[in-house]
Amino acid sequence: MKTKNQNTETEIDDDELRIQGITDGPKLVAGRELRPITALTISWLQRNKFFAPDKDNIWKAAAFMFLHSEPFTKIRSVVNDRTAFLDAVDIWIEKNMPDQHTVRAMATDMEQAFSLYMAATSHSEGTESGN
Repeated sequence: MKTKNQNTETEIDDDELRIQGITDGPKLVAGRELRPITALTISWLQRNKFFAPDKDNIWKAAAFMFLHSEPFTKIRSVVNDRTAFLDAVDIWIEKNMPDQHTVRAMATDMEQAFSLYMAATSHSEGTESGN
């Protein structure tokens, strides 16, 4: 809400975003319970070339959702075999991404989750050792 001389819109500052990231927990996204990002899930994403520029947004959202919502036994059975992982994500897309609205919701949550994770793993200015 803005008045002539006043801006009353609230903004989330870096410290508040960092706290949200540190205290992030499971949430419901497109009908699935989504676990927060961890160092292990980042490692799984890196091993499977998630951050490579040739990956499309649908595949990225599906891989992210797969790694953050499926049982760990299912994930561990495919995550270290690139072909098996790609197949598992393709199957996940077929079963869980019926339309663009679902894809968009998952992609949006993925982006928010990365923002929170990065904020939680960063630090405030002046808090480096020696300052």
